[in-house]
Amino acid sequence: MAAPMRIFFWFALAFFYAMSLDVVNSMVNDAQLDILSTLACFAVFNALVAHLIAKYETQLAALCALLTGCFGVVVFGVLVWPWFVQMPMWLWAYLIVSLVVFTWLAPILAKKMAKLSAKESN
Repeated sequence: MAAPMRIFFWFALAFFYAMSLDVVNSMVNDAQLDILSTLACFAVFNALVAHLIAKYETQLAALCALLTGCFGVVVFGVLVWPWFVQMPMWLWAYLIVSLVVFTWLAPILAKKMAKLSAKESN
């Protein structure tokens, strides 16, 4: 796929990431969870998004996750629509960094799971 089209898809993913993150954020706020439970909810959401990024972006997955996180949280979630203005900045950083880390870990975990599955089938 051409580079401009790939970057366009990353921006589209960032927009949908921000919309979904807004839904998760409103559910967390409605549940009135403590800080550790809130971080765990965001981590599970980011793990699912990272799985999708690693599955469909095979060459530059970490860069895609970084741009998706930055544009999704900062550009779409703060500058374009004020979804995440009430969030503390350290939570913005947590969302971006955890998305990149989970995207980096997803292929490693997939390989380990494939090895375990191959051992069990033999």
